[in-house]
Amino acid sequence: MKRIISYIAFPISFIIFAFWILAVKNGFMLRWYDEMSLFEPGMESLRQFLHYPGGIFRFAGTFLTQLLFYPALGASALILIWLICAWLTRISFRFSGAASALCYLIPFCMLASVLHLDEGCLSFESQGYVFYNSLGFTFSLGAYALFRVWRHSEYARGAVAILLPLIYPIAGFFCLLPALMCAIMLGMNVARHKKIIPAVFAVISIVLIVAVPLVYYRYFPGTTVDNDFLYLKGLPELTMDDYDRYLWQPFAIATAILLAFVILSPFIDSVKANGSKVMGGCSLVLFCVGIIFCLNADSKKSEQLRATVLMINAIENHDWNKATHIMSLTKESPNYTMCVLDNLARSYCGKPQNATGGMMTVTKDFRHDEDHTIKIFVNVPVNYNIGRFNQSHRWATDQNVQYGNRVYYLKYIVRNAIMNGDMEFAKKFNRLLMRTMFHRKWAEDMNRYIEDPSLIPTLPDYDFLMALRAEEFTRGE
Repeated sequence: MKRIISYIAFPISFIIFAFWILAVKNGFMLRWYDEMSLFEPGMESLRQFLHYPGGIFRFAGTFLTQLLFYPALGASALILIWLICAWLTRISFRFSGAASALCYLIPFCMLASVLHLDEGCLSFESQGYVFYNSLGFTFSLGAYALFRVWRHSEYARGAVAILLPLIYPIAGFFCLLPALMCAIMLGMNVARHKKIIPAVFAVISIVLIVAVPLVYYRYFPGTTVDNDFLYLKGLPELTMDDYDRYLWQPFAIATAILLAFVILSPFIDSVKANGSKVMGGCSLVLFCVGIIFCLNADSKKSEQLRATVLMINAIENHDWNKATHIMSLTKESPNYTMCVLDNLARSYCGKPQNATGGMMTVTKDFRHDEDHTIKIFVNVPVNYNIGRFNQSHRWATDQNVQYGNRVYYLKYIVRNAIMNGDMEFAKKFNRLLMRTMFHRKWAEDMNRYIEDPSLIPTLPDYDFLMALRAEEFTRGE
């Protein structure tokens, strides 16, 4: 009975906690991450991703990001990947009973990586970020699990250790990590069993781990100028500065945990043999630490960002009263960004606007620079909703070029083109949205206005927008 409880209690606890903190508490943020991405099907898109080590995981992650349109569905897909990751951890390190709680340390790190994501998704290439890191670490564990399953065949294990670095152009860091784990285990077997063959395989694997990325960047066309941190290619495109440390933490901790599991595996086996209470107590403590780590990661996301996302969502749905209501509910002091959105909503509700002079906050951390957030996120809907369609179009197209196609920008490009009467331009970008999984319905609705411009006056707030636009032309802006 105790064994059944130990096998069921931890996965159920993890599933409930992960679903609550993702789908229930942060569902609207998951929905926003979907808006900040765009999956483009086809071989051309796949080739672009494969031109980068680890690109196959980014391609798959960008596809799965579409599921975040329905937060409960996206959260369920993430949890399923993490359960597979935990199962592979169990196979790789033979955790059982109370020690099975250790299987969820890597999933906790991946959950924290999603919870850490905030304004960062605006300022770095984040296509597929929510999923592709989890897919990559799951692949790493799967490769190492294959190595451990073939523990009775030295040549099969050696082949895995040698072949893994060779797929660096496809898997990047996520093949180098299991290759290093295999090499360490082979080296430990040499020390324990005094055999020469594992030593040969370990040395060859280490040489390939070092050499393959260097050869790849030396001879693969188009990548010779991008050799910074080449052994980390496949992980997110983050800087090594202090302000990105919080985003690096989950991946660094997950890597350290896997390497520690490999190095300590003989000790863990002896502890399990001598006393399961020690292992059970340690694993339970680490499971609780994982929960605390994720709660702390979630608490780092400012309420101001959450309110901004909710307010823009309300504005896109033309629910102006809700936007002002969200502003009134925040416990943190409203920042300049929130006040701009609140004043926009107030103008539609006929309420007096609040003064915003001197409210802009200054920071050296560009990930959380309010001026940067306004430029690449807030200016687009604000300019559209005050009738400045050309300015909104400029901000949307500039960011769409710099950070890649994103649903959020494409929607405003289409809207502005329709309001400006440029139906061919609107059709060109609306076609991209027509190919998506869940934004297709929105694109089909916009297509009615593209095909029949006489319907444009029926758009929400059309008369108010055109009056604002006429005022803009009168001022000569």
